[in-house]
Formats: sequence, structure tokens, C-alpha cells
Amino acid sequence: MKNLLLRLALVSLAAPAFADGIESATVTTTASESASANTIAIESTPVAVVQNPNSQFVGRYNYFQNPYGWMMSGGGTTKLSESEIEQLNWAEKLFEGGTYNVFSGATYNQWDGQRYPAGMSYGGNIFGQTGQLAGFSIGGAVSIMNPFSSLNGYINNGRAYSAYIPTFTQITLPEAFLEYQYQNIVNVDLGYVAFDNSPWLAGNMYTNMLTVPTTYQGVGVNVYAGGGWLLSALAFNAAQFGSQPGFIAQTNYSWMPGGGQSNGTAAIGANYASNDGNYNLRLWGYQFDNFGTLLYGDTSINMPVSKEQSFTLSAQFGSDQQWMQGNNAITQAYNQNIQSYVAGVKAAWNIDKFQVYASANTMWGPNGAYGNGAFISPYTQSLQVDPLYSEAWSYNMVTQGIPGNMYKLGGQFALDSWGTNLVFQPSFVYVGSGDTRVNGLQEMDLVLNYPIPQVRGLYLFGVYAQQWYNQQATNVTNNLYQEYEIQSGIYYTW
Repeated sequence: MKNLLLRLALVSLAAPAFADGIESATVTTTASESASANTIAIESTPVAVVQNPNSQFVGRYNYFQNPYGWMMSGGGTTKLSESEIEQLNWAEKLFEGGTYNVFSGATYNQWDGQRYPAGMSYGGNIFGQTGQLAGFSIGGAVSIMNPFSSLNGYINNGRAYSAYIPTFTQITLPEAFLEYQYQNIVNVDLGYVAFDNSPWLAGNMYTNMLTVPTTYQGVGVNVYAGGGWLLSALAFNAAQFGSQPGFIAQTNYSWMPGGGQSNGTAAIGANYASNDGNYNLRLWGYQFDNFGTLLYGDTSINMPVSKEQSFTLSAQFGSDQQWMQGNNAITQAYNQNIQSYVAGVKAAWNIDKFQVYASANTMWGPNGAYGNGAFISPYTQSLQVDPLYSEAWSYNMVTQGIPGNMYKLGGQFALDSWGTNLVFQPSFVYVGSGDTRVNGLQEMDLVLNYPIPQVRGLYLFGVYAQQWYNQQATNVTNNLYQEYEIQSGIYYTW
């Protein structure tokens, strides 16, 4: 299984990416031709040159740090033309050319076979960013959770704190940054920032949108180099999870003996897209202090069949090693090395408002390595956060630290009778592993997303996950099995 997936992934990653070098322009040409006494002016039809998707990543109104920029909003962002901006004074440029979002809501999260709630919370966040002066702007976000009282009498059988779901009254500053942009080419963010285009850093645990996603104390640089290439670099020395009070060295492995902390991360990445958007390639490398070196790549190609129908093939590969870190959190806690590999493939059929897909992932490593080949991810684990194609909502090989194989069938369906914004995402996952605790585990997930068009800014979200296990192979007392999981939320953004 792993050899087949590895070969398919490597073949896809090695696919050549050709760019025609044409990014964006509207070309109009005029030719004059004299014939005897008459002069004939011939004006050609304007030719619209296709804009490369990556050429639009950096932009005045993209607001890369806005965690709610992708959502429908009851308000909106004022987009001024260049001529309008030139007529403003410096104060007007700062405040009239910026944006803000006020986001509020309530969530309920419940999981594990003992039916203990994992967190109930309510509150709101305010994001704001000024307009630009000579390319510079400032921005940030304030998060206020459970301002009057906590809704949680107990959490997870006595566990009184979650780093990911706000369960007590708290006020945090998840973002505060200085941003610089040069045209549509360079974007630099410095301060408390998010890295949402980095596959092994982006996202929020439990997809709990009530909290601002995990942010970092550091700097991120994105440069559109032309020819379809977006280049990225980042570095940080602390992180703040969704309900964590402050930026510290905590990671997803802080439960390990020794604390599992990390004092710094540096990463570089490259993203290529063809002009028509049908081919994409990502390559990233991470150096995690105390947690080794992670190399990752994925690629996809979309093959249109008709205006409303296409097929998409994707592949991914990753390597996790302890290069230049012979002494790290894993060796100190377990006297084991970091050495793991992961590969995956995915095929999807897209037709109009529907998609169905099948995927497979394999993870492996040598006996005696951590988890016999478990992949290490200090800042993103399962629940739709890490980029592995076949993860389930409740079970994931990275989260559990157990290598093996995972297979997934899923789809995405928009219902016209409720408006195309109502999206259902059902899926079924099967786990095959040499570890008898999880071998044969099955999971069914149903995810609902509904930005209600009649009430712009109102958003409903829900998840139901159900697990079944091979009773002859699995010990259900090992905390790797969750009978069911429920997550829900209602949000409003202005």
C-alpha cells in the first residue's frame, strides 16, 4: 500500500509546471493605415489576458490577517479606487481605507463515549485594520469569551482547561501587527500574526470559529515572483491557541514528559498555479525547534470535461526527521527518534454544485522510531486542520501518533431548495493499522455549513461524527476510540 501511494505521489509532484509569464493586463492596440487620400483607423478588439490566481494573493483589500474575510458579512469593506485614494488626506487614508469585522456567536462541543461536554462558549471578537500609508498599515483583533459567566460545570470528566476551546471568562489579544505591502508583489506581517497559507500551521482546532485561529508571535513574508509562483517565508518564537491566555512556547505535545515546548520555528514555502488555475503545486519545509524537520509537498490537476463537470487528481508526500536535532522533545521523553513518512492520493468528480471523492493515505517509519513511524505536527493536528486527505473528524494518524493506512469516501452537496449556500459534507473513513487498538476502526462524519443568504452575516455550523470499532481487535478503554462527537455553532459577523 505505502509503496503504491508513494510512487503515485512522487510522480504527481514531479509533474512539470510551465508558466507562460503572462499575469494580468488588458491590451488595446491601434493601427493606422494610409491608402491614397484616405486614412483608415483600425482598432483591434480589447484582449483580456488571464490573471494568474497567485498574482492576486497580495492586494490592498485582501486583508490577509482577517480571520473572517472569507465569510459573508452584514457590513462590508469599502474599496476605494486609486483616484479616490489620491484625494484623501493621511487620516482619511488610514480610517476610510481600512476594514473591520465584529464577530459573535455561541458554540457547543461534545465528544467521547462517556458523553462529557468538551466545551460550551459564547462571546465575540473584533478585527480591524487601517488603510495604507506608503504601503504600511496596522491591525489587530480582540477576543472576549464568556464575558458574564462560564457555561461549563465540568469538562471532560474533570478536565478544567482546554487550550483550544474557551471555557472560562477571558480577554485575549490574538492579533496585533504591522503590515507592509508593495503593489501586488510583496506582503510582510510582523507581530501577533496568522499564517493561513502554510499547510502545517494554518487552522483552528475543532474548527471552532468562535475563537480566532491559532496565531503566532513572529513575521511572515509573501512575494509574488511572477510566472505563477508565490514564495513565502516565516519565523516565530511563540504561539497562542484559541483559548490560550498569551503567546508561550506551548505545542500540541505539551502533555508529554518534559513539557513538549518549542522556542522557535522557521519555514519556507513555494506555491505554483497555472494561469487557468487547473494545476497547483505546493512545497514547504519547516524547522521546528525541539520537534525536528518537516518536508511537505502536494499537487493537484483539474481536468475539465464540460462547463459544469471536471475531474481532479491530487497527491501529497511528507517526511519528518530530526535533522540537526539529535536531542529533542521526543528523544528526551521516550528515547526514540523522529523518523516518519506520509503519502496520499485523492480523486474527485466535480459536477455543478456537487462533488464526490475517494482518497487514501499511508504513514510509516522504522521500528523503534517514535510511534514506529508517527508523524510530528506541533501546531496542527486532526479535526480538519492538517492537510492529510483521508483524516476523519475524530480520528487521525497524526493526532493519535499511530501510523498505518486510512481510506476515505466523501462528498459535498449544495441543496438548491435551501439556497446553494447550504452545504452538506458526508464522509466515511476506514482505518487499517498494525496497531490492534485501532485496526478496523470506522467513522462516519456529517458536516453542515450554512451562511444564510436571507440574513447576510448569519452562519450555522454543525458536525456529527460516529465511530465503530472491531471489537475483537480494539480495547475501547485506550482513549483512542470515541463513540460519537457533536459540534455546533451559530455565528454572526458584521
